[in-house]
Amino acid sequence: MTIVFTGRKADLTPDLKAFAERKLAKLERLLHESPDAHVILTREKHRHLAEIVVHARVGTLTAKADGAEFEESLGVAIDRLLAQARKHHEKIAQGRKRRAMRESPRRGAVTPELGASPGADGPIVVPMGRVPVKPMSVDEAILLLQENSDPFLVFRDADSQRFCLLVRRGDGRFGLIEAET
Repeated sequence: MTIVFTGRKADLTPDLKAFAERKLAKLERLLHESPDAHVILTREKHRHLAEIVVHARVGTLTAKADGAEFEESLGVAIDRLLAQARKHHEKIAQGRKRRAMRESPRRGAVTPELGASPGADGPIVVPMGRVPVKPMSVDEAILLLQENSDPFLVFRDADSQRFCLLVRRGDGRFGLIEAET
């Protein structure tokens, strides 16, 4: 980790630098890389300000803090940076978990009732459940589909007694597919 120190009206002691390097080492372990950090220490009358800017692969992390002493303000600023890094780390880990769940071999497994063996070549059929088919008019089906968040509705046309599929299209309109008999 490359750390650049800047002191504005402040004495940068070796103990203060060692303290900052020791605390920022935690950040390096959390990000799994060696980021660049810029530590700016400023003294204004009785306030000791610490500002830290870290350039990493996940983005730029920044934190500011003030206190009665530089050690106190540095500690608070580094704690804030660690919280930001944990948040980025958890977000990335959550994305990996979601992707792994989508690509899981167990999720797309074929059930024995379908007659296909897991090692068979060809498309895999995943049972999604059963849909109740109710007799209704097309207008009633459109109202029912507008109330639901489902992308389609299967129903029996009350007039012709044919099976119909009502689909919500991408342009906001509805598509009607009727089965031939």
